[in-house]
Amino acid sequence: MRFLLIVLLSLGILFRFANLDHKVYWYDETFTSLRAAGYTEAEVVQRFAESSIVTATELQQYQQPASDKTLADTFHSLAVEDNQHPPLYYGIAHFWLRFVGSSAAAMRFLPAIFSLLSLPCVYWLCQELFVKTGQFSTSLPAWLAVGLFAISPFQVIYGQESRQYSLWGATTLFMTAVLLRAIRLPSATNWIGYGLALAVNLYTFPLSVLVAFAHGVYILLQGDLFRGDLFQGEKQPKRFHWRHPLFGYGWASLLGIALFLPWVWVLGRNLSQAQTVTSWISNQQTLPQLILTWASVVGRVFYDRGSTLPDRFVQIGILLLVAYGFYHLCRHTPKRWLLVVTLTVLPFLPLMLADLLLGGIRSTFPRFFIPSLLGIQLAVVYLFSTKLSNPLHQLRWRWIVATVYCAGILSCGTSLQASTWWQKVHNQEVPAVAEIVNRASRPLLISDAETGDLLALSHLLKPDVELLLRPRCYTCHSEVAETLDSSLLKVPAGYSEVFLFHPRSSKVWQQSLDQHPNYRFSLITLVTETKAKQNNNKVLYRIMNK
Repeated sequence: MRFLLIVLLSLGILFRFANLDHKVYWYDETFTSLRAAGYTEAEVVQRFAESSIVTATELQQYQQPASDKTLADTFHSLAVEDNQHPPLYYGIAHFWLRFVGSSAAAMRFLPAIFSLLSLPCVYWLCQELFVKTGQFSTSLPAWLAVGLFAISPFQVIYGQESRQYSLWGATTLFMTAVLLRAIRLPSATNWIGYGLALAVNLYTFPLSVLVAFAHGVYILLQGDLFRGDLFQGEKQPKRFHWRHPLFGYGWASLLGIALFLPWVWVLGRNLSQAQTVTSWISNQQTLPQLILTWASVVGRVFYDRGSTLPDRFVQIGILLLVAYGFYHLCRHTPKRWLLVVTLTVLPFLPLMLADLLLGGIRSTFPRFFIPSLLGIQLAVVYLFSTKLSNPLHQLRWRWIVATVYCAGILSCGTSLQASTWWQKVHNQEVPAVAEIVNRASRPLLISDAETGDLLALSHLLKPDVELLLRPRCYTCHSEVAETLDSSLLKVPAGYSEVFLFHPRSSKVWQQSLDQHPNYRFSLITLVTETKAKQNNNKVLYRIMNK
């Protein structure tokens, strides 16, 4: 067991820190660097709105620290343009950008560290949930969880994403462990710790309020609230007073929410901005599409190599395993294990209901319900632990556990070598675009794309590649142009090739190119590693005179 754990931990470290600069630094990640550097998107657009030809290096400066930008600028950038994102991760990233580095590898090193921190957090959580309560006499569940989390493709993918999601996963695990400790050993200190952990979680991601709600429901479902015997064998107060779990949870939650009120005020002052920049969640999918996406997300927690038919069969097997895990959990455990169920269901349920009743795709993005996916992993850990502890089932389930671990290792190994992955499909074509442009002897790239697309491309372009830009400001409520800006076609002579970069173009926009009186726009076929129905690869054109 010890040797296996060492191997899994070593692989987990390798998968998180190897090839950090290999995958495309995509749209969302460029906004992490933009905010951490203290710039607003409006500043970028204003800088290039009337400019002449610039180089990729000049565009890259908005991904790097500047001497005149401080932490206050980072907070201001979030408050005016992206206030749905609390400032904790971006504040940390500000100093990381300044003192460690601004490259894609350097920026991804930070979330990889946070992803590793989730391992001791899940160990502690499993100790509190499975061992301290007397369900298991050994630390087997905790070590199984550490091994599973170390090579989970879901954990590794977001551990290499320059966003706050790996930090959110770690703080959610930590906060839940603190809750269980406060219930087991009720004291003002432990409940204050829970309140502070809640505040940290909220400042990482606002949907943490659903995690706190899941914790509250868990306490309510424990049984006799006024006896307080949430854990057998523990000394609990016999009457409802300040040491009672429900009371402790209540005032600790109020403490955490009170500490988060300053950012609630920032969000409330400019709520329309948050609604505008998240309007994309109202895109529609049919019910069968939603169900298929939900199933795929669950499967990807343990196995994530692609969308081929064999891969689908493996993911179906994973779904059956997860379903059996929850059946086993609910049938064979006392009420105190409801924490796993509430942690899984309640952070996801509001997103699912909103999509079903109001329409939208909130529930199709796993980054919005990471706590639910953590709960799924905990259910599987409990299943493995009980089966491996039973001599009658031990041999068969050793093979099943080994198969799940191997599935995770194969998935992480496949992802490690890819230049893009499913969560980066928004910019899946950028590596191919950069390769074509960089290959030209003296290229000029013109574009009216969104700022995030241009910044993503700038990470892969040669520093001296020349650009003529009129960026579209997504967070400034700029309207999507239906024709190409005429000022972009005033191209000086002397370039070997002139390219036009415009991702996700509309049919009207493409028709305007076909009808242009002076230029012919030849679509360049791109070869990408992944295919997505929503992206037809009509993003790069070669411009020639008619």
